[in-house]
Amino acid sequence: MEPSTIIGTLARMTTIPDEEKQYFLDQLIWKNVNKGQFLIHAGDFCESVYYCETGLFRMFYENEDGSEHIKSFVTDGKLFTDYRSLLTAESAILSIQSLEDSHIALFTKSVMETLYDRHACWERFGRKLAEELFIAKSRKERELVELTAEERYRLFQKQYPDLESRIPQYQIAAFLAINPVSLSRIRNKR
Repeated sequence: MEPSTIIGTLARMTTIPDEEKQYFLDQLIWKNVNKGQFLIHAGDFCESVYYCETGLFRMFYENEDGSEHIKSFVTDGKLFTDYRSLLTAESAILSIQSLEDSHIALFTKSVMETLYDRHACWERFGRKLAEELFIAKSRKERELVELTAEERYRLFQKQYPDLESRIPQYQIAAFLAINPVSLSRIRNKR
């Protein structure tokens, strides 16, 4: 449990007074998450914001036919949640699963709301988090519409340089919105 890394992540979003840092750290729940374990299943209610200290997660949708569409991968030092479910108190439409043994911190929605009331720095943090999530969503949508499958794969390699060796090809394909055979052809072009 290394609180300085999560504080470093938050400090990139806003300036946090020392007393607020300590209060926040006191509210965190630290957990080890085993490979394959789910933090959220589609249909659950998301009640927390998570921080990946170490490890790897996937956030994904599953169709009725069992096919999966991976929205994003979460690596060390990243905050993540099903933000829509968290804000609306509606059931999640995506699942979050650990792809490796991982170490996380989490804080609940009620803690987040208490933080907002405590100090303006937390309002700024909440706004910055929402902005980051919106930008990531917009980029992903643009990539799916405007880039070819090969361009999306090359961008994946650039954005996640160490991930290709850590996850199966079919999950990379699900993230890129292509089938594994197409991904194999693209990879063989190297």
